Amino acid sequence: MPSERILICGAGVAGSILAFWLAKHDFQVVVVERSKAEQKAGQGIEIEEPALKVVKLMGILDKLNEKKTGEMGFDLVDQQSRSWGIFEVGRMSPTGALELMRGDLTEVLYKAADESANVTFQFETTIQSLRQTQDKVIVDLENRNNKTTKVEEFDFVVGADGVNSRTRQLVMGSPEKLNCFKSVGAFNAYFSIPKEDQDWPYSRLCHFTDRRVLWMRPVGKESKMTSVYLIHLHDDIPTLRQANAAGDRLKQKEAFAELYSGLGWETPRVMEQMMGAENFYSDELVQVKLQKWSQHRVVLLGDAAWAPSPFTGEGNQLAIIGAWVLAQELSRNRNSVAFEMYEKRLRSYVENAQRIPLGGYAPYIFIPQTIWGIWLLRTIFRLVSWAIRFISWTNLARMLPDQQRDDFDLEIEEAEAELAR
Repeated sequence: MPSERILICGAGVAGSILAFWLAKHDFQVVVVERSKAEQKAGQGIEIEEPALKVVKLMGILDKLNEKKTGEMGFDLVDQQSRSWGIFEVGRMSPTGALELMRGDLTEVLYKAADESANVTFQFETTIQSLRQTQDKVIVDLENRNNKTTKVEEFDFVVGADGVNSRTRQLVMGSPEKLNCFKSVGAFNAYFSIPKEDQDWPYSRLCHFTDRRVLWMRPVGKESKMTSVYLIHLHDDIPTLRQANAAGDRLKQKEAFAELYSGLGWETPRVMEQMMGAENFYSDELVQVKLQKWSQHRVVLLGDAAWAPSPFTGEGNQLAIIGAWVLAQELSRNRNSVAFEMYEKRLRSYVENAQRIPLGGYAPYIFIPQTIWGIWLLRTIFRLVSWAIRFISWTNLARMLPDQQRDDFDLEIEEAEAELAR
């Protein structure tokens, strides 16, 4: 009996991990990705438990360690570049022990999946339409390079194509119809600029009034680039929202340049370099909340199903865990029952992960509106950093409980037994 064919839309973190594990379970997998194979953009991300267990089982941990940014910690600074608190890699730091650039992570994951004869990647390819029958999904795929279209049949289709999922729209309807976008009241942008000496080895963040943040993070000791993040908490910025809706990169840059005009610290340098940045990306931050993640033979994965927003810090973790669980359930039930079990196992975990800390007020507390709010936050950070140094110096840390998160049952033992058979 021939193996079931599965189409995965999106070669990001979730899509590549899913392809890897489905191949292990003897599925024939085709992964389509709209971008070029060599494209390496994106923000810094980290991998923690329990997601770390999944990449360990893939046998790629050594390769990921080789790709680490080497960022040594987090430094909160003011407009005069004075430090208000340095947080080394560890408990209280935004810097994780396994910190990578998204492009480096997806490259390792893609290569791991591509080693299998059961997996085929098709870059610069998008899904144009799909039609579900009782036992198949008929898909029109277009190559964006030569504009050719071909029709293929699959047993299942997985939409792992991000917040603005084309798969979701084709199967379930527009975000407006679904009412699935929940704004978190913020706009962001990230891009890379040429590195300078002060950009290494710590990431540095500076607050400005009206809830604006500039965060600069090292890409790597030998890298010639620095990663930049702009975050502005605001319900509506008409010029930026219009530019985002039109996908007009120049107008997006101009809108951010206006928002950050006249500010100090590294802002003039960043704004100047931003205008020429080729990997610039901007969008309004939203969460995706759906009543159901699948429809018949099509299922959604990762941000397409449940984007939590960067304010939760859970997007990458959920992508990895979700891919593992979906592959597991498809190996156990090679039919649409797998999608029901996948959602049953994950739904409550995802909904908990989508909760923005402090009852949703964390962004407003950590990105203050006024100069006094910024001063208070910096003062608190300074006191906390001193306390952490004291605890480290006195070895009191050994008396504190281990806060490593590992609160989802991946059912690894059963999976290993299945693979052994």
